[in-house]
Amino acid sequence: MVSSRWALLSAFNKEGLRELSQELLGWDYRLVASQGTAEHLKSGGLKVESVETLTGWGEMLQGKVKTLHPKIMVGILAQRDSEEDTREVEESGAAFIDVVVVNLYPFEEVVGRGAHLREASEMVDVGGLTLIRAAAKNWPYVTVLTSPSQYPAFIDELRSLKGGVSEESRRRHALEAFAVTSRYEVAIYGYLSEAFQPESLPSELRIAYLEAGKLRYGENPYQKAAFYRDPIYKGASIAYSEDIFNRGLSFNNILDLDAALELLMKFERPTAAIIKHTCAAGVASSDRLEDAYRLARDTDRKSAYGCVVGFNREVGQETAAAMKRHFVEAIIAPDYEEGALELLRQKHKLRALRTGKRIEWEPAIQALGIRGGILVQTRERIDLQSEALKCVTRAKPTKEQVETMLFAYKVLGHVKSNAIVLAKDERTVGIGSGQMSRVDAVIVAGMKAGEEARGSVLASDAFIPFRDGIDEAAKAGVEAIIQPGGSIRDREVIDAVNEHGIAMVFTGVRVFKH
Repeated sequence: MVSSRWALLSAFNKEGLRELSQELLGWDYRLVASQGTAEHLKSGGLKVESVETLTGWGEMLQGKVKTLHPKIMVGILAQRDSEEDTREVEESGAAFIDVVVVNLYPFEEVVGRGAHLREASEMVDVGGLTLIRAAAKNWPYVTVLTSPSQYPAFIDELRSLKGGVSEESRRRHALEAFAVTSRYEVAIYGYLSEAFQPESLPSELRIAYLEAGKLRYGENPYQKAAFYRDPIYKGASIAYSEDIFNRGLSFNNILDLDAALELLMKFERPTAAIIKHTCAAGVASSDRLEDAYRLARDTDRKSAYGCVVGFNREVGQETAAAMKRHFVEAIIAPDYEEGALELLRQKHKLRALRTGKRIEWEPAIQALGIRGGILVQTRERIDLQSEALKCVTRAKPTKEQVETMLFAYKVLGHVKSNAIVLAKDERTVGIGSGQMSRVDAVIVAGMKAGEEARGSVLASDAFIPFRDGIDEAAKAGVEAIIQPGGSIRDREVIDAVNEHGIAMVFTGVRVFKH
């Protein structure tokens, strides 16, 4: 039996199954199928054997138990290049199963039409999930098909490879198989969670996320909330940071701390970030972390009250001492000197998180739930270089201004749009965020900066649509501008910049934080 090629079929959805089986038979595969599938194929005149041919057992419990048998599992899981596995297959009377065709009970369809709990539980597939996982696990030797939509391409490959299947195809089908099983169990879990615990948040979210802890409430006291962690994420994160003082985090603390991490991942020099309501309120880089902190805080001392502070270096005693008179909700950093912790512990309401890892860029996705769905996008790192800047004005930016432009552009993606950042060297001096019109964002940034606006660089997260923003920037004392460009009034804006003798460059890259 070992020398033959076998295909096992057990499909609830029998669409296209006869055509697929006919093709397999044409390439000398022996077909073995569960009872319902076998009857369907035989009615089409196809030669097929029942599962009992291999197992010696008929179906039990009204078909619930049919493929859960050692001979089936051995045939799927055995490694063909293993002498020991081959011996066990031969001695057991099993057969190498090269193709597994399974699709699952339509759980989502049944519960989607309002099935009762008992009916829904009958639609939880057990044997099918096991077959799929086993076949996908042994992808170097076994092909698993989980949907009729895969059959046409598989048939084409059989024909082109004279009955064979490529490793690339087996890998692809294995990945698709695990996607099917994970989605299937997510659907079951979601349905049963709602049915069994309708008033509670689940202890696990979509299986891949594990509960990190209950929160007292969400953004507001009337909202329930919990915190979940991704079990496979390896980089610096709030989810895996140590709450040193064990004072607990609020929903809003977590959002602000994550915003600080996201921003700090863009900077290599010692950097401090002041975050308020998930927006950067002040950012600075310096040779000494305590200096970076002071410069970031001084961008907007009023807004820095009750903020979150992030550092991309170990916090030393000098930095902690500089925070003595500053009311801070929470701090996050890779680590802390013991002397720094002694000082910070005296701030009784302060939360201090230690990532235990270097804060550096990690690719990730961002998900935002909306009613009836979810939005997902990648988190990108815009590594803008000076060579990519296009000067569009008569005045040219100095080398120092270009360096400040690049610094400010990193900050922009962490300020709510419409966003304007005024900066000098490697520090922000004024930030205008969340305004409905860009000119108002310029005015707010200038107001925040005061005299520090004179000689500053202005960065805009999207194109400047009218000259009024330019006129306000000039009034504040801005000497150089960086923006994406792309407005239908770019010419009008450029002319205004030239009138004021300001240098301006286009990036071609928008950095909205919506």
